[in-house]
Amino acid sequence: MNILLTGATSGIGWETFKSLWKDGHQMILPVRNMKKAIDLLEGFGANERVYLVQMDLADLKSVNEATKDISSKYQSIDIIINNAGGMFPPKKKTVEGLDESFVVNHLGHFLLTKHLIHLLPKDLGKVISVSSKVHQIGKANPSDLGLNKSTSSFASYASVKLYNILFTKLLRKKYSEQNLQAYALHPGAVNTSFGNSSGSIEKAIIGFSKLFFISPKKGAETTLYLANTPSSKLTNGGYYQRKKFASVSSKANDLELAEKLWQFSETEVKRILD
Repeated sequence: MNILLTGATSGIGWETFKSLWKDGHQMILPVRNMKKAIDLLEGFGANERVYLVQMDLADLKSVNEATKDISSKYQSIDIIINNAGGMFPPKKKTVEGLDESFVVNHLGHFLLTKHLIHLLPKDLGKVISVSSKVHQIGKANPSDLGLNKSTSSFASYASVKLYNILFTKLLRKKYSEQNLQAYALHPGAVNTSFGNSSGSIEKAIIGFSKLFFISPKKGAETTLYLANTPSSKLTNGGYYQRKKFASVSSKANDLELAEKLWQFSETEVKRILD
């Protein structure tokens, strides 16, 4: 299969890549740091079945160019895994003036997926988005979906993890004729570089909490489960935890809210790219 994976050069993404590559899949890796990716792959011995493309999720124009590159090279993609993400200081802006947490965790993947979704095969294509259990306390304020007024790294992160599930729910609805399979997941509390770019208070809390976190290899298990399990054995639009279907917050089931987020995302993408 042809599998696209973001955030493949560290943490859960690296463990996900290693497992899928060993299984013989062709891996498409959009990466921000090309040298780091090349060095990692050489060290691992992955000299074939990997296509690297330059992409910075925090830069929508970069994402747009990456999708053009990928579309010119591949006629089909079987699975898109939206794995990359992070917690960033509040008010930190991207080069295009958008909230960084909003763009890296949601809008960049929204654009990437929308521009490549035509390459997914009917009835078999999957979009897998790494969300989090903290979505349960996330908020989606219709007047500030872009998180420009947020004053907390953690609050912003909880919101964008809610967005990941809302995006998943609406992918299922909007592409029902294609029978697109869309899933979101909680990987667990994983000991990675997550939180290194957050505010000082959040960074200190996360640093202490990591003493109790699971390994990246363990954290990749649910992503790999969703990628490898036949769609007939999964719930389309579902949210998974520990390789099992799990419940979500009432907000994460709000399709009206999901539609507002979708429309806002389309407007922001159009404003930046036009």
